[in-house]
Order: sequence, then structure tokens, then C-alpha cells
Amino acid sequence: MTWIEDFFDEIYRDFMEHYRGPEASYKEAQFLIRKLGIEPGKLFLDAACGHGRHLRYMPEGTVVGLDINLKYLKEAKKYADVVAADLRLPPFRRRAFSGIYIMHSSIGMFGDEEDVEILMWLSGTIKPGGVMALDLANKVKIDRAYAALGDSWNFWISAGPYRILSTATYNPLVGRIKERRIIYRSGEYLGTKTLELRLYSPSEVNLMLRSIGMTIREVYGDFDGSPFSEVSDRYIVIAVKTGGVPEALKAAASWA
Repeated sequence: MTWIEDFFDEIYRDFMEHYRGPEASYKEAQFLIRKLGIEPGKLFLDAACGHGRHLRYMPEGTVVGLDINLKYLKEAKKYADVVAADLRLPPFRRRAFSGIYIMHSSIGMFGDEEDVEILMWLSGTIKPGGVMALDLANKVKIDRAYAALGDSWNFWISAGPYRILSTATYNPLVGRIKERRIIYRSGEYLGTKTLELRLYSPSEVNLMLRSIGMTIREVYGDFDGSPFSEVSDRYIVIAVKTGGVPEALKAAASWA
């Protein structure tokens, strides 16, 4: 079992309902609707949709969800059509979507090469002039924490009945952070989970997107539309497809 399969379980799903509950999910969905132009007559993809916390607030018939977690998809399909598939090989035809959004650092869970391949595949499914939204952790802020606290630090995460003690270890040279989370709910110990992420700097994101025919149009630091800065929690990118399907993708994809 990979760390991803172990981490994204029913405990995490319930925790997220408290940590990023309906109000936050609605706010994020409204941001995506405005910035991507999600409306009837267009079709978008929620890549790594999880249990559908954004799908539930999208206009009917405008978004398809994709995830590999079958338990999460049982809930997500209440809100939209969903597809069970690996994010690394999405089963969609070329130019199928007006746009795609990828939330909550889903790009960063696999490693440099696979992250680029994911973006390449997804880019190929976007129509010319279509849009992509990436929601990433702010590497600049975490670099500042590393400079102040060293390569390892502890912190508590509280949400509803949950208290989580997290120990983070960070290597800024390769942009990788690893968290060990000890999880309690209403005082009861539920277990220990490990999270690993590759964090990308703004310049790295720009290079990756340019390599797949996408051009950054806007960047934000939060879903309230606030500008991005070195102290923002998130690095949210809105990019436009300005180039064709990359040659590497054409060689790999039977439908390209």
C-alpha cells in the first residue's frame, strides 16, 4: 500500500469536513466558477475530486470528477458524473474539456517526473484557449519557516473533534516535505499517518506549465482573491492553454 492509499481514508474524509467544511468548500467552488468561467454549455474536469466537496457546488452538468478512491467516489457521484481512474493516466479524449482544476496540492504527491506527466496528459484534454487551475502549498512560506525553525518542527492541527500532532521534516534543496501525523478524535487515538509532498516554487510551476503549452494568466494567495505573497498559505495559479499538445504527449497518447 502506498502512503496515498493509506492516508486518504475515511478518517481523513471526516477530518476534511471539519477542516475545510461546507463554507470553505463553497467559497473555493465559487472562486473556481468565476475564474474558470464554469457555466452550462461547457465541460470541466475536477481532477482528484475526492469525495466531491467542490463538485457539490458546481452548476449541474458542468463538471466531471476523476479519482482513484472508490469509497470517495461513492459520495462524489451524488453530485456529478465521476470516473474511477488514476490521475497519472486520465482516460479522456483530446480536447474534451473547457478547463480543469486540480486542488489541495494533488500535484506534488507523486514526484517530479510523474507530476509533469500528469500535467501533460491533462493539458492534452483541454481545448485551445481553455483554462487550468492549480492549488498548491506556498513553497516560499515553507522555505521561510525552514530558515526560522530548522529542518524539522512540530505543530498542532485542530478541527472540530480532531487534534493532530504533526511533525514536519523539510528538505528545501529538493522541495520535499514529509509529515508524520498523530491523530486524535475527541481525545481518542486513531492512528498515525504519513504525508509526503513535493513543493514547487513559482518559477518551477511557470516552467512546468510553459512546457505543456500553458501560460499563467493570474496568481492568487487565497480563494478570496487576495494577491499572492511570500506569506500566503496557498499558491493558486490560473493558466490558459496557448500551445499545442506536447510532442512527448503525442508520442505516448494513442488519441493525440
